[in-house]
Amino acid sequence: MGVLRTGLGLQAVATALFALVLVAFPGEATPPLYVSLSGFAMAGILLASGKISAYLKIFISVYGIGYLLFAGAKLLAALGLLAPTLAALLPPAFAATGAVVFAGIVLAISHLKAIRAITLIADPYFANSDAPTREIGLFRWFGRTEGKIGQRLVALSIFVSFADVALTLRFNFWYRDLYNAIQEYNLDAFWYQILWIFVPLAILNVSIGMFDLFVDQSLHIRWRTWLTRSFYERWLGDGTHYRIPFTDEHADNPDQRIQADVNAFISQTASLSIRLLSQAAQLVSFMVILWTLSRDFVLPFTDTVVPGFLVWAVITYAVVGTWLAHLIGKPLIGLDFRQERVEADFRFSLARSRIYGEQIALLRGERAESVRLRSLFDGIIENYVQIIFRRIKLIAFSFGYTQASTIVPLVIAAPSYFMKKITFGALQQTVNAFSNVQSSLSFFINAYTTLAAYKANTNRLSSFKRAMTKAEAMAGAGYGLAQANASGSDVTAEGVTLALPDGREIVRADRFTLSRGGATLVTGPSGAGKSTLFRAIAGIWPFGQGRIAVPPGQSALVLPQRPYLPLGTLRGAVVYPATTDQFSDTAIREALVAAQLPQLVDRLDEVDAWDQRLSGGEQQRLALARAVLAKPQWLFLDESTAALDEPSEAALYRMLRERLPETTIVSIGHRSTLHALHDRRIEMRAGADGRFVPTPVAG
Repeated sequence: MGVLRTGLGLQAVATALFALVLVAFPGEATPPLYVSLSGFAMAGILLASGKISAYLKIFISVYGIGYLLFAGAKLLAALGLLAPTLAALLPPAFAATGAVVFAGIVLAISHLKAIRAITLIADPYFANSDAPTREIGLFRWFGRTEGKIGQRLVALSIFVSFADVALTLRFNFWYRDLYNAIQEYNLDAFWYQILWIFVPLAILNVSIGMFDLFVDQSLHIRWRTWLTRSFYERWLGDGTHYRIPFTDEHADNPDQRIQADVNAFISQTASLSIRLLSQAAQLVSFMVILWTLSRDFVLPFTDTVVPGFLVWAVITYAVVGTWLAHLIGKPLIGLDFRQERVEADFRFSLARSRIYGEQIALLRGERAESVRLRSLFDGIIENYVQIIFRRIKLIAFSFGYTQASTIVPLVIAAPSYFMKKITFGALQQTVNAFSNVQSSLSFFINAYTTLAAYKANTNRLSSFKRAMTKAEAMAGAGYGLAQANASGSDVTAEGVTLALPDGREIVRADRFTLSRGGATLVTGPSGAGKSTLFRAIAGIWPFGQGRIAVPPGQSALVLPQRPYLPLGTLRGAVVYPATTDQFSDTAIREALVAAQLPQLVDRLDEVDAWDQRLSGGEQQRLALARAVLAKPQWLFLDESTAALDEPSEAALYRMLRERLPETTIVSIGHRSTLHALHDRRIEMRAGADGRFVPTPVAG
């Protein structure tokens, strides 16, 4: 950020010096005075942009460069240093001043609440100092960091957009000159306009369009890659994904927000921001042309002179149209937001039906699932029908508005033409300029559906970011529950109270110790907080007070009753959460045999839905194979053998004690046969206040 701020400062100084140069030249050899004065305004805007969004700084910096290019080109043309053919292709002098106006617009909107919500999501990419993404070769050479590449791609995209507006301006004057040549029956001028003006402009137009697509898509894939990884790494980091449901933010379906919403946000932000400023550029430029054409406009059939009448007419026409479009289209924002949610709920429910297919089949729950899915899909249909009718109303208005806009300028300007006050070329130029101004002012009408979806999309990502921030705060400060390093080798707890998310306290431990070495069994009735105690020791449970100290630098592995089996190969499922390159085939096969799964040793590279392919007991044995591979200092088993028969359970505990002699085992279980497999026992006993207290039991 400091480098960018310094860059803007240097750019401001350069712009001010250039404006002084323009003022110092003789009047006939320089662009108009307003171009020189606007240079000082540009320098002031650059200096005032030091603390705004990193994304918007790019726009202001580019418009500053655009001012220098346009004004400098006009100066070179005035001094005779440009070839006549190139000079003829230059846009009018006010294009340089237009660049200053656009920069001022960006600076002004940077303080709007809605814009800040967008830039809070966009800025981290452009401000990052990460090395360029290796997987993407497109424009990898464009900067030393990913953030710098992103900045330069946005700048390049704006330059391309600026060039496109300049071409549109030049085409407007070409229309005038061409139709004047037709009116005057001037064949030489006609062919000159076609061959030496239109053909070069057309070639430039096609080239710019192709290059614009390449730059835009390169920016999209680089930005999406970085932002997607940023989101899912933050979501998965430090148990944030586990704590998000405990926050007060509506952040359902994080899979949708990370995959679909990030993709849509990047596409919409890049296209809308650049399109919006392109429309602003077009608006200012063509309004100047309209004002020039109607400076002394006489109302048809009267002698009343209305300076700049065409400008006031098009502004009135567009403002009324935009206001009506807003009234008609505003409900789309809420409807689009809800549509994304109900679609995601339906998709998630389908996925759960697939995951729990065996349980549904055993319970003959197909009908209940169908009823539930039908109810969810009915919500999709109901909301979408409302969207259809709202869009029909908006499209009907937009089409009618657009059709009328082709007639309005002709109705206004045609009387002057028939009275021979303007030429045929000037009439065509007026119609074209009016159309461009109306199109720019009607941007919100034509893009309202997209803007409504964009607003809903931004809201979902903003709420997801807030949810992650609150979940991370739980990990840091929690509700008074603190994690610390133990001075010894045991896990200790002092003044600990554990609560449920609704605030109800279930566990109290004034002083509690899990001794290092051997095996400890934690018992107690269901709902006594045994699993909650494990989660608190693991550092993922945020609700409670007190201090839990764990030995520093010691590894721990927690195996729940239902283990998680990731998608992919059996090898990946066995070594999880490690990666497949960390263990040899021999070590993995030995671990599977030790866990009583010899039938799987030759299937390591098979890809399957292993959580459905393996029985509950096989899944628990596979989780124990993970422990054999990981060799943690602490192994927490939360009813991790409940699906096994008692002889198999006993054999596996003996295997763990033999293969992991340095590992401390802490188990949760209800079977009395487990007592003989452990050295110590802690019982969760209900106190007088209803809270359960972990109490050591002799024998």
